[in-house]
Amino acid sequence: MAIIVIILTLPWTCPNILAQTSIALGPAAKFSVPAYNGTISFAENGNYSTATFEDNTWIFTNLRLNNSQPLENLEISAKNSDVTVNSYLETTVNFPNDRLSYSVQGKGVQVVNLGLGVYGGSNVDWVVTSNGTFLNNGWSVSHNGTVTVTGLTGNITVIYFGFTSQLGASNLPFYEQHSVAIAVAIAVAATVAAAVVVKTAVKRHAVKEELSKNA
Repeated sequence: MAIIVIILTLPWTCPNILAQTSIALGPAAKFSVPAYNGTISFAENGNYSTATFEDNTWIFTNLRLNNSQPLENLEISAKNSDVTVNSYLETTVNFPNDRLSYSVQGKGVQVVNLGLGVYGGSNVDWVVTSNGTFLNNGWSVSHNGTVTVTGLTGNITVIYFGFTSQLGASNLPFYEQHSVAIAVAIAVAATVAAAVVVKTAVKRHAVKEELSKNA
C-alpha cells in the first residue's frame, strides 16, 4: 500500500525532475560563441534535453523544432557570423537523406555535425547548397562527418545521403557503397548535358534564320 501511495504522489513531490526533461526553445534565445564572435539561434519554437558548450561548440541533445523532425544530436558553431537554424528533415524513402537548413549573416565559418558517426565522413555522400545552388567549393567534411562551411551568406542547406550507413559495409567496392549517389550524379549530368544540347540547337536555329534573312 505504501508503494502505491509513493507512486501516486511522486509527480507532485518531485515536479522539478519532470520539468527538467525538456527545455523550451524559441527564436528569442541566443547561444553565443564569444571567442569566435558568433551566435546560434532558432527560427522556430521547440525544445531540447540539454545544451552544453564545449570547445566553442554548442551541443544539443534531443532537439525538436516545430515543423521539423527530432534531431538526437546537433553540434554547431559559428565564427564571425550569426546563424539561425530553420529546420531539420530526415527521409528514408527513395533517396534517404538528412538535411539541416539554416540562414547566416556574416561571411564567416559555420561548423555542423549531425551526429551521424563514422559513416558521415565520406565527401561523396554530402551536398551543400547556398540559396538553392549546389556548391563545389566553400565547404568541406571531415572523417567524422563534421561539415565546415566558409564565406557563405543567406540560406544554407547541409544534406547527407546515408547510402554508406544503410549498407553498413565499408569494405564493399566503391560503386556498391555509393551506387545511389553515382546514379544521382549521372542523372544531374544528363540533365545538364540535355540543357546544353537544347541551348546549342536553339542558337544554331537562330543563326540559320539570321543567315536566311541576309541572303
